[in-house]
Amino acid sequence: MPADLFDDHRAIVAIAEDLLQLVRQTPRPGPAVLAEVRTRLGSRTAQHLRDEDAMIIRPLFGSGRIDELPKAQAAIAAIREARAHYSNHVGKWTLASIQSDWDGYADALVEMIRHLKQLIDHEERDLYWPALRLLGQDTQRA
Repeated sequence: MPADLFDDHRAIVAIAEDLLQLVRQTPRPGPAVLAEVRTRLGSRTAQHLRDEDAMIIRPLFGSGRIDELPKAQAAIAAIREARAHYSNHVGKWTLASIQSDWDGYADALVEMIRHLKQLIDHEERDLYWPALRLLGQDTQRA
């Protein structure tokens, strides 16, 4: 259901903001707590990307009409770049590196959340809504 993709965006941002709040708290959380939230964020994001591919990207390419949406290719490229950006973030910020630089990790999370919100805006405006309209799946959202 396409509406779930929009809901996923809000949930992913909320989890990322929960992680930031957790990192900023005193006393610092233990590694198990931190790992649980990071795992939840990663799992939710990975499932969202699979669903996005199944509900938006593959149907759009399958329709043969993607060229009718001039900004769609750029949005899809931005999604791919964001995957790499997030992978680099996770690779850099291991539990050990977080515990040695809490403030640096908090700053990195602020930047990641800012980037995520920009990506979501770009995706929804330039890919989701145009694709749903083109494919006849545009439904009114409450």
